[in-house]
Amino acid sequence: MAWLDVSNTTLREALQTLAAKGMVAARAKVGTRVLDERHWNMFDADILAWRLEVGIPASFLATLFEIRQSLEPVAAALAARRRKKQDIARLRELADALVFTSDNRSAFVEADVAFHQGILVASGNPFMQSLSALIGTALTASFTLSAPAAQPELGAAVRMQHMAIVDAIEARDSQRASDAMMTVIRQGWMNYSGMSSTHVATLNIATFG
Repeated sequence: MAWLDVSNTTLREALQTLAAKGMVAARAKVGTRVLDERHWNMFDADILAWRLEVGIPASFLATLFEIRQSLEPVAAALAARRRKKQDIARLRELADALVFTSDNRSAFVEADVAFHQGILVASGNPFMQSLSALIGTALTASFTLSAPAAQPELGAAVRMQHMAIVDAIEARDSQRASDAMMTVIRQGWMNYSGMSSTHVATLNIATFG
């Protein structure tokens, strides 16, 4: 394609990449068309990175919280039944890393993502374990926008909330682990949206916009 200043081979490879992400579809004698967003692979790192570049609307971030609400409390409950000693040690280490200062917000987000991925791994469910890698970019995008202000006292509060999840998992208390995870998810949305904890506790993430 001369007007794009790229070769036909390069263009073909680019379209194949977009097709693999669910963004376009090609049909013989019809051509290539852009697919509706519902066909896109929303866990794809490139798609999420592109969304970050143009700005993520509140409605899109809310959908990330919705999938977390439906997935992570179940993973925490399963982890309480199936966890291993090394899972507990690793999760406590990552929770400790959430006590941060103003100059290491990125380290906070990295530790938070690793913590939540660790819960999926500790669930012992192979599908959730596979999702732990796929969801990493989505969690990073979400946590980057919803992380609390970088103050040591707030980091300590976040650590306590995450430790509550670990304590419940170590005690093999599935319900408490699930509830503690839901508390963390709701706190993240509260940090982003500015809603009060009382309001957040009475709503499902699905009602937020």
